Amino acid sequence: MQSKKERDLLKKCERLLMLCFFVYLAFMARSYMSIMPAVLNHLVGYSNSRAEVSNSGKAENASLVRRSVLPRNATSRLVRRSALPRYDNLVPDSENPSARFYATWRVDAATQPVNKSPSDRRKVIIWNPTSRWPTPGAIPCLSLPQCEFVRKKRRTKTADADAIIFRGIRGIPQKYRRSWFPKTRPEHQIWVYFPFECPHLTKGIDLVTYAGVFNWTMSYRNDSDILAPWGHITQVYKALAENPPTPDKDYARQKNRLAIWYVSDCFQYLSRTSYAAELMKHVRVDVFGACGNASKCVKGDRACLREHVRQYKFYLAFENFRCVEYMTEKFWHNSLDYDIVPVVYGAPREDYRRFAPPNSFIHVDDFASPEALANYLKHLDKNDDEYNRYFAWKTNPPKNLPELFESRFCDVCRKLLRAAPAERKVYTDLDRWWRGENYELCEPIVWEGWHKRRKPKHAAHFT
Repeated sequence: MQSKKERDLLKKCERLLMLCFFVYLAFMARSYMSIMPAVLNHLVGYSNSRAEVSNSGKAENASLVRRSVLPRNATSRLVRRSALPRYDNLVPDSENPSARFYATWRVDAATQPVNKSPSDRRKVIIWNPTSRWPTPGAIPCLSLPQCEFVRKKRRTKTADADAIIFRGIRGIPQKYRRSWFPKTRPEHQIWVYFPFECPHLTKGIDLVTYAGVFNWTMSYRNDSDILAPWGHITQVYKALAENPPTPDKDYARQKNRLAIWYVSDCFQYLSRTSYAAELMKHVRVDVFGACGNASKCVKGDRACLREHVRQYKFYLAFENFRCVEYMTEKFWHNSLDYDIVPVVYGAPREDYRRFAPPNSFIHVDDFASPEALANYLKHLDKNDDEYNRYFAWKTNPPKNLPELFESRFCDVCRKLLRAAPAERKVYTDLDRWWRGENYELCEPIVWEGWHKRRKPKHAAHFT
């Protein structure tokens, strides 16, 4: 007969085996959920040719790592996006090059359980807010009280929401995971993908697995369903109308310094860094921020920053990455708002010409070399009349300004109020829409250790 000690040991072994079995089941369930979107895509004929890696034989994480590697001449394929009608989802394919990345159809509005009129209230849930986003001043949209914006909390009910915004940069799963999203999804409910930043900063998200998930997109690009830029020409001229400048103002007066650059991401091998280094061989540029001298201004103190940069004639509005239509606060706020001429490096020259006030900037692509740009800046420094021409736009607004852009969340509300109840839309290839069919929407880079920011060799370089 077994002793009591042997029986106890046997029971412990049984419990351990049972625990291992359940762990195995959980692991298999998780693996099943992660591969099912790709399997379903394959079954319905969705092609994922971009996730393949030739020669290396390392298919693991191919869609996350090797995607950005393109030939050196790939930068010449940056495309120019046309301003598409953002409030008409059913633009004919022949007029909208992005239409091949989503599907649209119509349903019988009379049969829908929820059929709201333009005067009815709309509820919008922000699914994954952070402690700093959205800021209290960003929501609600005061000019459109029909919309209620709710930051998601633990017990937030989602079934009655008209739209849910998903911030698609940090916090969203690397691969689609059904359990992370709301448990129920009514047919009328619209899910909005908001990448927040440019494609390079969403590199860790495998958007191929998100095919068929989101209905609308929300980004700085004008082919998005909802426009969410860092600035807008109509906002600039609205502020000028409220506080008109003097027509004959001398903007060169009391500016005793030439150029300033606030920079915090010290990507040593990015082309903007090498361009700035070559520029500084020929002209003085005062550098502040994490990559330069310490600033007296606390982060977020706009008044202090304004007083600091106004001593200078030029501001280096050099974007971290060169992407189509990627024009951030470096241009809109740190430069235009503070009566300083921005020297821009980032989006193609044509994008600045389409979206910025006329003759309000100096683009590096207009010069054969950093030395040529430096010579031009020194020329303007000695010629106040020519320098002041870069501010003539302040008193001469264009005659064909677009519709007033109030804010990102006002645009969400306006889109919801204008959307036809019978319209349906889903992005069948979010990856290609966001990153480009041939990854042409950003200059390609190679990442080498994103988390090594504090070391001399930082993160990335261009191919």
